[in-house]
Amino acid sequence: MRTGLSDRPLKRRAIKLGYSIFAGRDRAHWQETAFGLHIDRAHGKITYLGGNVGRLVPACFQDTDEIVIVGSGPSLRDQDVSQLPTRSAILLNGAAGLAPHVAPLFVAVEDERFIWRHFSMLRDVGPDCGLLLSPGAIRAILEQDREFLKDRKVSLIDNLLKPVHEVRRRETDPSLISILDTTRRLSLAPEVGVVPAGTVALSAMQFALAAKPARISLAGIDLKNASGPRFYETAREMAPSGIVRGMDRILSGFVAAQQVAASRGIALGCLSPVSALLDIGYPFDPRISRSHP
Repeated sequence: MRTGLSDRPLKRRAIKLGYSIFAGRDRAHWQETAFGLHIDRAHGKITYLGGNVGRLVPACFQDTDEIVIVGSGPSLRDQDVSQLPTRSAILLNGAAGLAPHVAPLFVAVEDERFIWRHFSMLRDVGPDCGLLLSPGAIRAILEQDREFLKDRKVSLIDNLLKPVHEVRRRETDPSLISILDTTRRLSLAPEVGVVPAGTVALSAMQFALAAKPARISLAGIDLKNASGPRFYETAREMAPSGIVRGMDRILSGFVAAQQVAASRGIALGCLSPVSALLDIGYPFDPRISRSHP
C-alpha cells in the first residue's frame, strides 16, 4: 500500500506544524494560504504571489432538478455512471476521472493531499466544469501550476468556523445565527462557509441542500469499504482514508442532512448497493447498476 507518498510535501507539513505551534488556535488555519495566496471574496479575485491567477464565482445550480454527489467508492467499478442525468453531478476527488462520462456540474476537492497525489486528474476536466475548492486545495494547485485556474469557474469551499484570512469563530458567534444550524451542525449558507464533517461528500451535500433541487442522489458513497482501494486505485497503489476513523461523525452528518432534506421536501436516493447510508434510511436507487434494465 502506498502511504508514504500520499501526504502533503514535507515543506507543507512543516508550515502546517509551524502555524499550529506559533500562530495559535485562532489562526492556525492560516497555513492553508501561506505563503502568497490571497482570496478576495468581496471582489471575486484569487491572487498568488502578487499575480492575478483566477476568479471566484458563486456555485450555481440554477434549474437543476437533481443533484448527484459522486464519490469514489469501489461500488462504482460495477456501475454505469453514464446513466446519470447530464449536468447533474458533483464529482468528489478521484471521481473527477468520470468527467468525460457524466458532463458534471462541479468537481469538488477539499483536502489538499488529493491535489498533491492526483493533480493530473484535474487537468483532464474541461473548463466548462466548475471547481469547488477549499483554500488549501487552491493553493496546492497554484504551487504546481499558476496558470491552471485562469479561465476556470472556481467556487470556494470555506470552513464556516475557520474562514479564510479571518480568525477562528465559535458556533455561538452572533454573525452565524442565521447561517449555522447548531442542532444539526450544518451550514444553511454554504456560499459563506460549510461545516466540515470528515468527508468532502458532506460539504457537497450542504451545497446541494441549499440549492433545493427536487432530488439529491449519492453514488460511490460506500463508507463501509473505505479501508479498501477506491474504484480508480489498486491494493498496491492506494492512499489512506480517514473515513473509517471518523465513521460515527460522518454518519451523524448524513442523518442531519436527511432531516434537512425532509424539511425542505427534497427526495434522497442512494445509488450504491453496499453503502452505509442504506443502514440509516437512505432509500436504494438501482438505476446505474449494470444489471438494471
